[in-house]
Amino acid sequence: MYLVVHFQFRLAPGTSVGPALLKRIWWAAAQTPQIDVSRAARHQADGFIYSLSAPADLADMSSVETRLRNLLDRHVAGAVNTLIRLPGSHGKSA
Repeated sequence: MYLVVHFQFRLAPGTSVGPALLKRIWWAAAQTPQIDVSRAARHQADGFIYSLSAPADLADMSSVETRLRNLLDRHVAGAVNTLIRLPGSHGKSA
């Protein structure tokens, strides 16, 4: 199945999240095992941009985003600097 990036986020300086924890968070938020997580160095800035991918037809993106924000707040408390839903990540209605 083809995966697309639905969300990206940055963490506060000096903080990080490991791939295993991030996969558990994203799996719980997306409620599908078909996920991927990645990170890339920020250009001309410290830190990384984290990307969260899932199938393009991920259902009920508003609920996914709410679960994701709550899980990140719980497991990476105070560290998430910016979380954005990428354009075109609408998913299907529940």
